[in-house]
Amino acid sequence: MASQNINLFQTKTLQPILTLIERYARTTAIILLSIVFSGGLIVGIAYIVFGQQRDSMERKKQQLLTQVKSNVAKESMVILIRNRISVIDSIMGTQISYAPFITTTMKVIQSFPLTSFSMGDKNSMTISFKVFSIEEAMGIFTTVLDMEKRKEITNPVLQSFTLNEKGIQIGLSYIVVL
Repeated sequence: MASQNINLFQTKTLQPILTLIERYARTTAIILLSIVFSGGLIVGIAYIVFGQQRDSMERKKQQLLTQVKSNVAKESMVILIRNRISVIDSIMGTQISYAPFITTTMKVIQSFPLTSFSMGDKNSMTISFKVFSIEEAMGIFTTVLDMEKRKEITNPVLQSFTLNEKGIQIGLSYIVVL
């Protein structure tokens, strides 16, 4: 009976050079297989690491977009306030302070009752007040002359001087030095 087994192994001996080549081919195949496997493993690890970085950057981007959206209202308010401040600054630059006018008037009349107060062009003032004696009137005139010497006022002019039984009504005009 014939054998039913098939022998797949070579029964012939290979030439020594072919054996050497076959041995190096197997070693080379194993080395190449390990290189491909290692390279695949490195690429896989790099994909995971870079994927995590990409996801982290995407989350950071979403956070920053949310933050920008929440700050848009604040930024518009800051811009609006900045614009209004510049307008207010220009208005304040054209405003005249009345403090020097009031201060000089208070120095002139001292504690006597003021009956009229008006401001004119080019820092001019016209006041009217009442004193009760000639000595008080002389004290007022002395004060006005001292203020002119100190250059607090210029061009003082006695506009009116009315004497009656109730007292003395004096009208003065002067220019306030700013």
